[in-house]
Amino acid sequence: MNFLLGLWRQRNYRMATIVGALAALWLLSGVLLKDGKQALLEAEVAKSASAIPTERMKISGRYIEAQPYTTRVVVNSRSEANRSVQLRAELDGAVAGLPVDEGQYVAKGDVICEIAAEDRPEKLTRARASLKKAELDFAGAQKLKGRGLQSGTQMAQQEVALANARADLKRAQLDVQNLKIRAPFDGVVNSRAVELGDFVRRGEECATILDLNPMLIVGEVSETRVGSLQLGAPASAQMQNGQIINGQLRYVSQQAHAVTRAYRVEVAVANDDGALRSGISARMALPTGEVMAHRINSSLLTLNDAGLLAVKILDEDQRVVLRSVQLVSDESDGVWITGLSPRTLLVTVGQEYVSVGEQVEVELEETGGDLPAPFTAVEPEREPVSVKQAAQASGESL
Repeated sequence: MNFLLGLWRQRNYRMATIVGALAALWLLSGVLLKDGKQALLEAEVAKSASAIPTERMKISGRYIEAQPYTTRVVVNSRSEANRSVQLRAELDGAVAGLPVDEGQYVAKGDVICEIAAEDRPEKLTRARASLKKAELDFAGAQKLKGRGLQSGTQMAQQEVALANARADLKRAQLDVQNLKIRAPFDGVVNSRAVELGDFVRRGEECATILDLNPMLIVGEVSETRVGSLQLGAPASAQMQNGQIINGQLRYVSQQAHAVTRAYRVEVAVANDDGALRSGISARMALPTGEVMAHRINSSLLTLNDAGLLAVKILDEDQRVVLRSVQLVSDESDGVWITGLSPRTLLVTVGQEYVSVGEQVEVELEETGGDLPAPFTAVEPEREPVSVKQAAQASGESL
């Protein structure tokens, strides 16, 4: 303490201490005044910012109406001939004639293959003569029996002889008739298994004929959907080349496939001009019922927090609502969805820039039953309110 008193008695130290204290007070007063002024300015800025009205986001919307939509089950399928028959020889012999070529259309009864007659016509003539003789013998035996000159055993032998003669004639007639193998129905000769001069045996294939009208579109439906199918209901299929064909569901199997556990279905399609071929891949659509649904553009779909499909719509106060929907069908001209009210105001342009619960200003598009592809959305300009703008509005300058 004596040391400090000694320094204070010296004039130079005393003056330096006073000057330092005054400088410290001057600096401290500047900091305090600046902090107070800054706080006052920021309060004025916040008050001005709250006085500026926030502009609503401008978006486009459209009222969409629910429409009846036929639900369908779509399965992979293929075209198949209505009937496919392998014509087989019923006699042994050489092929003597092939009147039609492969790929040629034939009518019922047309000759497809012809086997050499050999001695079969002569056998037919002999069978006819034998039958005539057997009939005369039987008539004579009956007269003798009437006079009591014919025993019962002899009459039985005559009856057997007559029956044998009739059977031989029938066999000879069938042999001559089977020399020509004929088409059992109208169709096309798809392939021939023999050539002129080949020797065929009974049961060997001569040709394959296809019935292509109607053409069948066949596929398999899972066990969970087969119960909703109705015989006779209209159906359609898209061929591999893009062609759309329509027909009727004519057959649903009553037993599942042993491996796939699916049920075979057949759709009959008219093929009068023969343009459809067997074995072409297709996608078959079978009706299963009807629901009320909306059709929108697929780009309007989004996901909610649960990862489910949803769309953005507007409520009565023009606030954005994220509504979950169910996808019914995905087609080239849009998607069909359920889960919305019969009449719904859908956000069509600007849905990427608004959040759920936000109140917006909507410009209505032309109302229609479904929705075309939306225009390219341009992000609306909405400048945020800055501190500088608020200060200028209040007449203050930083």
